[in-house]
Order: sequence, then C-alpha cells, then structure tokens
Amino acid sequence: MSIQPRQERAVRTRDQILSGAVEVLVEFGYAGMTMQRVQTAAGVSRGALTHHFGSMTEIAVAAIDFIAENQGEEIRGAVGPNTSAEQAVDIVHEITRRPTFVAGLQLWMAARTEPALREALQPGAHRLFRDLHDSLAPFVDRLSVDGDIDGEHYLIFLDGLLSLLRGLAIGAVLRDRPDREKQVLATWLAAFSSGQQSS
Repeated sequence: MSIQPRQERAVRTRDQILSGAVEVLVEFGYAGMTMQRVQTAAGVSRGALTHHFGSMTEIAVAAIDFIAENQGEEIRGAVGPNTSAEQAVDIVHEITRRPTFVAGLQLWMAARTEPALREALQPGAHRLFRDLHDSLAPFVDRLSVDGDIDGEHYLIFLDGLLSLLRGLAIGAVLRDRPDREKQVLATWLAAFSSGQQSS
C-alpha cells in the first residue's frame, strides 16, 4: 500500500473518532465522555483509537479544533453573496442549534476547571470569530464606522452575536423555542442597528 492512501485512511479514521466524540459530548456531556463510549460511537477498534489519541484529554483538545473547523465551514458554505444581514444572522443561528455547537458548549464549560482545555479553546474561538467576521462583513457594512468594517462597533456586534447565541443555546436546554430565539435575535439586530444609526 502506498503512503498516500495510508495517510488518507488515517485522516478518515481520526475524523471518524472526532465525530464519535461529538456524538458522545451531545448525548452524555463532557463528564460522561469515556474512551469506550467514543470508541463505540466512532465504530473503531481500541487499537485505532489509542493509535490516534492516548487519553480523553487528547480527544477533547482535538475535538475543539474539529468543531471549530466544522462550524467555520458551515458558516462559509451557507452565507452567499445575496444574503442580507438578517438572513446571515438567521443562518448562523441555525448552525448554532446543531449538535456540533452543543458539543462545543460542553467543552467550554469543562474548560473553566481544566487549563489544558482552556488553552486549546483559544485558537478555535479566534477562528470562529474570524470566520464570522469574514462571512458577515459584506452584509452588515451599515454597522461599520466610516466604512471601516474592522471598526470597534462591528467587533462589538460580533462579540454580542456570539454571546447571545451561546446564551440561547444554553437556555434551550430547559425550553427549546426556536421561533422565540429568532424573535430575540431579530429584536437585538434591529436595536443594535438603530443604536448605531443614532450614534
């Protein structure tokens, strides 16, 4: 067997394991994440699992990057050239209602007491922010100041959007109300926009 097919198979197996880890995070939470559960969800042998990851911490750290990459791809693929600001926010909201985002929240909560996770989260969080920045910039230029899309107002908009989406995702644990969430986001966007125009 040539080196390239072997490398491709290794990448597929690794992605399979990380997809399994996301499933486990969604179903059992970080506290219930075990090597056995990840192995079962991924459908791989114990040897394949331990070949790629020697511990649960290694899996969790790799899952952070895996989740960030998937979310970024989803955002970039879903927001098109004819998307309005309102539609773009709605698209991002739908993405944050998916299991991948829920799994990411589990890791965020665990990072509060685990320095290794906290450190690993930083690049993924920056990447998600950058993907949001680049994807939404063409549609929310009215939030910029003097055409400067990197202006402070736009960065506040992005920070606010991410904070609001995380809060809504946590609130959905008790009451899953997607229509109300859309109303909250639409009201926030309108209030933010009118505040910018009056400032």
